[in-house]
Amino acid sequence: MIGFIFKILLRIGLNAGAIYLATNYIPGVNFSGNLKDYAIFGLVAFLANSIIKPIIKLITKPLIWITFGLFSIIINMFILYGLDYYFPNLVINGLIPLFWASIIFAIANII
Repeated sequence: MIGFIFKILLRIGLNAGAIYLATNYIPGVNFSGNLKDYAIFGLVAFLANSIIKPIIKLITKPLIWITFGLFSIIINMFILYGLDYYFPNLVINGLIPLFWASIIFAIANII
């Protein structure tokens, strides 16, 4: 039970860290907030990646197979765009910053 809670807290922290890295290293990605805002964003990103992403992956499984998994990047971009719409603190200006931020989030979720 403690290991399960630790994994959840780790994924929330990794999502918060991913937005922090994206904000600092990708021009066009801005997140104005304090540590509490990062934690809330990490929690919502964890929930989106745990609930919404598997459903979308199940629906688009043939596209993922045809593109050898590259469509997963589009799914990550879709999830991150939804988070951008939901959080007024997060501003992603353009498709290129959205792409690179989704790559950072994909790496954080693989870990």
